[in-house]
Amino acid sequence: MWRCSGWLVAVAVAIATAGGLVARGHTPIASRWTYNEHLFPIFRENCGACHLEGGIAPMSLLTYQEAFPWAQSIREEVLGLRMPPWKAEDGFGDFKNGHALPAHEMDMILEWSSGGYPRGPRDTQLDTVNTTSLWHFGEPTLTLEMPEPVSLDANTNEAVRYFVLPSGTSTERWITAIDFQPGASAIVRGVAVYIDTSAVAKELDTADTDPGFAPIDEQVFPTAAPVALWSPGQPPVMQNGDGYRLPAGADFVVRIHYKKTWITEGQAFSDQSRVGVHLASGNARPIESVLVSSPDTLTGTQVSFTHEIDRDTSVLALLPEIEIDATDVRVVALTPNGDRVPMLFIRELGTEWPTRYWFDTPVDLPQGTEVEVSAVLAPAAEHMPGRSLLGGNVTAPIRLLLDFTTGGAAN
Repeated sequence: MWRCSGWLVAVAVAIATAGGLVARGHTPIASRWTYNEHLFPIFRENCGACHLEGGIAPMSLLTYQEAFPWAQSIREEVLGLRMPPWKAEDGFGDFKNGHALPAHEMDMILEWSSGGYPRGPRDTQLDTVNTTSLWHFGEPTLTLEMPEPVSLDANTNEAVRYFVLPSGTSTERWITAIDFQPGASAIVRGVAVYIDTSAVAKELDTADTDPGFAPIDEQVFPTAAPVALWSPGQPPVMQNGDGYRLPAGADFVVRIHYKKTWITEGQAFSDQSRVGVHLASGNARPIESVLVSSPDTLTGTQVSFTHEIDRDTSVLALLPEIEIDATDVRVVALTPNGDRVPMLFIRELGTEWPTRYWFDTPVDLPQGTEVEVSAVLAPAAEHMPGRSLLGGNVTAPIRLLLDFTTGGAAN
């Protein structure tokens, strides 16, 4: 459920809660729901990828002893709709990788956390949670491993490295899904996977004496958008009949963001992660991408810009990248006949957990449709540039990637 955002506030609350454990016997039990019977399944499914022993989050929620000291913190995060971390507003576009809690599960958590947080039957056998050694869609077509471990020493709290993994393919193929298994779950915070046919990444890798290569001052790589993103708690999405093009002999380039929490600071780690690539058995409809960018300079508090669709298109996913203090960012399609098609609405922005929003059903847009991006900026908001994951124009403070198909299968 938690992905470390907001944990600094939560730490203080949890310490205060834990400090009162001796008085817990006087807390009246008013909850119908218990941890062992009702809360554990919710935490396992929605929180277990991050909040487990050795995971990226600074605390586990997968035993009663680990979870109940955080009960009030959990309540605050759920009430604030910050956890589980899913930024898209429900009903403004429908997404297959949506991660919001259903209302009845939210009610159960809130009642449990304010009603004495009972444990339930002590003889209940809780499932073991293992998120690091399983592939979501079974054995992949290609299993690629970092050629050697990379180390994060005790004094390094955060780093980004790129790793080149040759595909070894001799013919053109089509990527339908990419999965990821972190070698060091406690520090692997986010992953982007790229396709490189230019050998630029290999040259950068050769020039760097450490495993992989670090980002350089000018963004020489990436030059195009990633074919996959991964972060703890966000499972991969499998395409049905669609795929990203994988040219023969192309390299996969894996960007890994390592970051420690307050629990793991001062510790040394070694990581040797694996990538699982699922390929179509035959042809697929090519997934294409277009980058829609705002003007480089934004003024005022209301921003709006558009991109015209030049052919009949089925939009599969949206990937926003926003580097300015903004709220109420909306993406709406304006069709030639005057229809307004809601696509994406995000209230809380940031680049910390980049997400590709995959539509439940592709959004069909006819030629001439304008995709409108509008945002409300904070007064005196400033562009805070970072390293773009998307390639292309990295000087625009608001960027939006559209993944789409345009018809027949690849030949």
